[in-house]
Amino acid sequence: MIKEATATVFVFGLVGEGYCLGLVFHPRLGVWIPPGGHVEPDETAAEAAVREVAEETGLSATLVPPPHEKFPDGYPHTPVPPPWWTVQIPVGPDRHTAADHVHIDHQFVALAGSGTPSATDHPFVWRTEADLSAPDAIIADARGQATLLFARLPELVGSHPGRPG
Repeated sequence: MIKEATATVFVFGLVGEGYCLGLVFHPRLGVWIPPGGHVEPDETAAEAAVREVAEETGLSATLVPPPHEKFPDGYPHTPVPPPWWTVQIPVGPDRHTAADHVHIDHQFVALAGSGTPSATDHPFVWRTEADLSAPDAIIADARGQATLLFARLPELVGSHPGRPG
């Protein structure tokens, strides 16, 4: 089975008085999903995550690290921001691969530098936590993660040194 690295980003932005989740419309699947795409050969999954948010939404995003152990003092190598989750997603043929294959999806959380996206080729919406209850508000397999992240949002925003706003 062919396996391809991808990156997905649950990107939150301060919109008006509160934070919302940014989603793009996936025309082939016909659903609203978090921005993301394939990892290029010259980038890490974290770099792909930031690039995909910029390409698909026009937003600049700062990754929020998941809870994890820190490296010991003096560790000699450059750390790469880890994803919150890494999953295997079976997919059918697409514009990258003509056969059934698997996406090894590195799923990140990020904060947008502003709540105003730039024009792109991708339809974009901000969704509140309450919006997620609508059946077509978000792809079903990301709904639980989005709900979990909304519940942790005050902690994520409050503890992140580069938080917007």
